[in-house]
Amino acid sequence: MPRSLLIYNPAAGQRWRHPTPTSVHRELERRGWTAELLVTQGQDHATHLVREHLSREVEAVWVCGGDGTLAQAAAALVGSEVPLGILPTGTVNVVAAECGIPSGPGPALDALTRRPGRRAFRTWRVGERAVLLGLGVGFEARVMDRVSLRLKRTLGFPAIGARGVLEWARYDFPALRVTGEDGDGRPFDLPATQALATITRRFAGHHIVAPAADPEDGCIDLVLFSGRSGARMAAFWLGIQLPGTAHLRVPGVRTLRARRLRVTAADGSAVIAHLNGDAVEHTPFTADPWAPIHILTPPP
Repeated sequence: MPRSLLIYNPAAGQRWRHPTPTSVHRELERRGWTAELLVTQGQDHATHLVREHLSREVEAVWVCGGDGTLAQAAAALVGSEVPLGILPTGTVNVVAAECGIPSGPGPALDALTRRPGRRAFRTWRVGERAVLLGLGVGFEARVMDRVSLRLKRTLGFPAIGARGVLEWARYDFPALRVTGEDGDGRPFDLPATQALATITRRFAGHHIVAPAADPEDGCIDLVLFSGRSGARMAAFWLGIQLPGTAHLRVPGVRTLRARRLRVTAADGSAVIAHLNGDAVEHTPFTADPWAPIHILTPPP
């Protein structure tokens, strides 16, 4: 039987939807994998667990959690041939959706333990953390930072939406400066009051935010909002919930593909930022391309 690690995050998603760690471990072994069960205990713990327990005999790292847990595990696997297997239990699970992986550990195991394929994701690096999904500065990061974890674990996405309405009503549109190198190697220096940078087409949920984003191309796709109107900010986020690209046609929205990225506040202040949905950074920070990781995908 092939050997693997099973990273389980008990804090991901809604508590009432969670299978127990032992049940996931049992289902994985029933499908022919020997797994060492490792339960996370806080932010970035998944990175440490993978680094401590990874060996030459390990043929896959299974992650039962959300996009944040997945990115933490990926930080320990960049440049490695050992693939990640996603068993989604997070609130949104964007990377799983991007790879066509069914929701829930059981259906995901069925899809990924029967001659799976592989997909390469080019990660980005902010400090020692990996960006696998994307990052946001300003409005969305404030929502993720201030949403009640208790309500989020009980209600899921509706709790985030309710907090979003509150933060929208009092958003102060901080002056941000976004600099770097675009996809053709040319420098850019742009203003924004909200900045999103995404590796995947999906970002805030399962709707398409950056239609041209490609996790394999080495670029990160920017969606910048530079307006100071609450009505236009609302139109942008409501447009994301609709089919098509209405959010990209809101005045003050600009898109750009980047090979280097730095975000600062014009007044030098520390504006909250999130990586992969976790509010763990502040301006100023730099995001640079990192090595690829491999993700198991359902058979074609």
